[in-house]
Amino acid sequence: MHRFQFVTLAFDKPQTVFRLPQWRWPVTRPYNGFSGGARIRGWQLNRFYRQNGWLHYDDVCSVTGAVGEVGLHNEDYSRPWTAYPVSKRAHTLIHTRARFSKAWSAFLTKEALSDTWAKTLSPDGGVSIADRDCGVVHLLEHAPHPEWVSLPENEFDGR
Repeated sequence: MHRFQFVTLAFDKPQTVFRLPQWRWPVTRPYNGFSGGARIRGWQLNRFYRQNGWLHYDDVCSVTGAVGEVGLHNEDYSRPWTAYPVSKRAHTLIHTRARFSKAWSAFLTKEALSDTWAKTLSPDGGVSIADRDCGVVHLLEHAPHPEWVSLPENEFDGR
């Protein structure tokens, strides 16, 4: 079992889901050096772990401490199991911080927890050339699941 600040990752249940979830939306834009395809593959693995009950997130925003209705934000798509639970407001501001720097600064000052990881984010908004594209092989080389997990590698989105 791995326990992060807001994440519990434990392969203590049998596998019940054997197909990867499929991305049904347009390819996402690059973020933090990861291509849209890398972001989608990270989403697929994260969702697969959650569907099998191996990955759990607290229902608390890791930026503001607000309870309930959190989504996930990832800074490192080569390790998608380390995503942060965030409120919709925090998530929107994280992704628009370069365009709305004053709003981001005010948010961090007035609403964010004093020790939140979000205060360490670069002001450029994570927009950079997509040079950290991690393919399926790279993603799975670092994935923490044990050998008994059956993962359909051919179902990862290759866009």
